[in-house]
Amino acid sequence: MTERWHRTADLVGLPGMPKVARPIRNRGARRNWESRPVSGDRRGTLEWRESSLPDETQAYFRAARGEPVSEDGTEATEPLAVDTADGGGAVADARLEIVTAFETWRRPRGLAVVPALKQFSTHYRLAGADVSAETFALVPSFSWNTLQRWRATWLDRGILGLVPGAGGRGSVIDADPDFRENVAALVFSNPNHVTARQIARVLAARFPDRPQPGIDAIRRWVRRWRADHRRELSAVADPDAHRSRRMPAFGDAAGMRAGGLNALWELDSTIADVMCSDGKRYALVAGIDVWSRRAKAFVTPTSHSAGIAALLRKCLVDWGVPGWVVTDEGSDYTSRHVRQVLTGLGVGHTVLPPYSPDLKPFIERFIGTLSRDLFTQLPGFTGHNVAQAQKLRNRKSFAARRGQGPIATFRCSLTAEELQERIDGWCENVYGREPHSGLSGMSPYLKAASWNGERKSVDPHALDILLAEPVSGGGTRTVQKDGLHVEGGIYVAAELGPLVGERVHVRRDPADYGRVHVFEIGPNDTMGAFVCVAEDPVRTGIDREEVAREARRLAREADKEARKWARDLAKARQPVRAIDDVLAHAAAEAESVIAFPAKTETHESDGLAAAAAAQDAADEADAPREQRRTGTGGSRVLDAMRRFYRENDDE
Repeated sequence: MTERWHRTADLVGLPGMPKVARPIRNRGARRNWESRPVSGDRRGTLEWRESSLPDETQAYFRAARGEPVSEDGTEATEPLAVDTADGGGAVADARLEIVTAFETWRRPRGLAVVPALKQFSTHYRLAGADVSAETFALVPSFSWNTLQRWRATWLDRGILGLVPGAGGRGSVIDADPDFRENVAALVFSNPNHVTARQIARVLAARFPDRPQPGIDAIRRWVRRWRADHRRELSAVADPDAHRSRRMPAFGDAAGMRAGGLNALWELDSTIADVMCSDGKRYALVAGIDVWSRRAKAFVTPTSHSAGIAALLRKCLVDWGVPGWVVTDEGSDYTSRHVRQVLTGLGVGHTVLPPYSPDLKPFIERFIGTLSRDLFTQLPGFTGHNVAQAQKLRNRKSFAARRGQGPIATFRCSLTAEELQERIDGWCENVYGREPHSGLSGMSPYLKAASWNGERKSVDPHALDILLAEPVSGGGTRTVQKDGLHVEGGIYVAAELGPLVGERVHVRRDPADYGRVHVFEIGPNDTMGAFVCVAEDPVRTGIDREEVAREARRLAREADKEARKWARDLAKARQPVRAIDDVLAHAAAEAESVIAFPAKTETHESDGLAAAAAAQDAADEADAPREQRRTGTGGSRVLDAMRRFYRENDDE
């Protein structure tokens, strides 16, 4: 049976689910609800395996799909048969008909989207909502959350997003090079004023026969594109301001199986049952390779990210690189530094829910063996619990130990360094060389030696840089015009020139306080690709002005490339003609629609009648003058003159 996954937002308020999203995200893992990140989603959205959810929630989804459900809510023995012979095309067509029917149903009612979705899903289940019989037979019911997802996917990706198993929420723009280049050209040509609606018109005019992205999809794509190309946009849109802002001025002063060696490591921490000569009980950070059972432990004042990094270094140098690491959810193991180290190594990291030691049994068993087999024989052993500690105190009479501190009581004589030496010797030469019941009588040493597969080694120098703690503030800095400001120093390098105004990840050089290693920002603000080594001229004595000249040259080259890209796009895609294409397309669309003449009647009123009478009088007064100009007709004055000449003709 195909496993189904549902996003957190789709589970809110369903039977067996909380009314808000936060408890689902925070407590779902504790309730053994299996989750995973949504592919391609940068916001960290989770989706949950349906079969791991409560029975009433699973029953709700099965009922929404029209699958038979027994009285106790479990799946019936005869699931509904669904015809998928056409590879999902019929299902996509049915979903599109449902979404279209919803829009047609909602519009005259004037309902908001969510209330309309809820009412329509019920109306559809009871009456079919005016869809075809084939569609209703294929999709007899659905939840309003499902319809909401279909509608959003259709608006974003068109009918392709409605095909079962299509996966992802990629944009129509991402899938079409012509769309991508046209949108980029439009943004370059008018970065401050182009709108998603204007872009949609251009795409519809230039590519009328292709599925069109929705306004929201265009808006999201442009927002993401702007974020990815901030420097290029700055160089093209406002070169003067770009030079002012960005031109460098450095010259100025678990669920995994261990299928082989290093396939899976388990890590854990505990407090050592040994008190050292300084009166302290140190923490132990321990790690074990599950396949070979090789193990190491590191003594540290407390279990923190630096101690975990130190243990990882020992294991990585001696054993190689693991495929996966399992830890609990302690703040030391989920710290930004540890996550960045594992991400930088390309190692998977499973964080277990709280109170689940059974999910990392090998490291738990190793720590128990270490405590019982080694610590009990060391001076300073304090017992595994309060009862044992009291028995150890009772080795001396009350009178003999009166006034003595715990150092004397527990006979503490080891320093932390000496404790580490004894742990290393025991792990390597005792535990590592003795037969292990879980390895069919082989020792961890021989088990590791028997591996004939690949072993991934690591460069210790590169490892030191990776394990070095990031600078304060999580390791991120914004490159300023005068360089990188790191804890009182200003670090410069020519390669930082094109990055002025950009965020980078910075780590100290463990061997030189005057240098830092600069990297791009990776996913979740982790360490990305290497950029350069930057130096503080005050500490290293490099020529600041020489670095500045090279930085400016590189920045100018980057700006030149950005402007060339914009020119090439403008030449190929003609954004200046976009409005002409839109107007021509709109005119063609307008000509295809002809309105029938409407029935009319003359409007009459007293005011209009008076105005008409005045106009008639004016026309009558103007008539004699017109007749004089044309030589036709006459007037009272002309008639009088003609009579005068006739009467006096003889004279």
